[in-house]
Amino acid sequence: MIQNPVKTNIPKIGLGTHLGSFSGEDSKQYIDAIIFAVKNGFTMIDTAINYRGMRSEKDVGNAVNTLISSDIIKREDIFIASKAGLLFGDITSGRNPMKYLHEVLEPKGIQLSDFCECEGLYQTLNPDFFEIALQISLQNLGVDTIDVHYIHLPEITRAGLTEDKFYERIAKLFAWYEDKVKEGNIRFYGLALEMLAMEPEEEKWYIDIERVNQIAQEISNESSHFKYIQIPYNIQYPYAAYVQNQSYRGEKCTLVEAAHRMGLKVIGSMPLCCGKGFDKATLEEMISFALNGMDAINVGSKNVKHIQEILDIL
Repeated sequence: MIQNPVKTNIPKIGLGTHLGSFSGEDSKQYIDAIIFAVKNGFTMIDTAINYRGMRSEKDVGNAVNTLISSDIIKREDIFIASKAGLLFGDITSGRNPMKYLHEVLEPKGIQLSDFCECEGLYQTLNPDFFEIALQISLQNLGVDTIDVHYIHLPEITRAGLTEDKFYERIAKLFAWYEDKVKEGNIRFYGLALEMLAMEPEEEKWYIDIERVNQIAQEISNESSHFKYIQIPYNIQYPYAAYVQNQSYRGEKCTLVEAAHRMGLKVIGSMPLCCGKGFDKATLEEMISFALNGMDAINVGSKNVKHIQEILDIL
């Protein structure tokens, strides 16, 4: 395991690892793409335990450790983000998410009743689940510390609970996160949102970012490590920077404005609309739009040619 410290700051653009199949061929492409991207200045990599049945995390780990063992980079040169909260599977062991729940998680005390469901996705805020997921992620990535660990799609649980119950569970999970910071397993934590940014006027998805931040400050005695918000932001879904569905100190504001006023970093995802944006704009136009107002963006790709095209624009 690698035990080096990591950077405080992150670059403006990072590599996402969400898209692709479970195949070994896609894994090889991802490893090659990550190595190429890092060699050429991408020092932020975004992944999640549920991406491609854990293969994305393992691909990131293989690529990063190849770079480190070859003395191309040090651990502190790379900023790694991962996520947990969604029920995940393990394609390598042949377990889909539900089979993984029954065979691996249930013996450890995790039950289906811990989750809220939306369109086949199961989300939980149970700290016991996050503990299991975090330890697996650290092993997959081959590191002792993840730079930022996100609560993945908490809107699903928000839609399934009363408002007060949701924030009670957030408080318990934040207390767990602060313990993980003290133990050195993570440096910072945050929310990886989707529906709140893509459907900002849909009440069932609504999460009050100011209230979440206040909980984090109370849990940590005003020394919170809750520092990041990740949201879809692109020409198709620009709402997080335009719709005033949040407030800060009594003033209506957008999600991006609220986060920035609280000192949170906002990371944009899906800048190319998962490839659908090319019907409306060029690559340069989409990258430029996504970078405007975000602290950083993640561009998902396992294609070296596409990464080079982005580098040429930058």
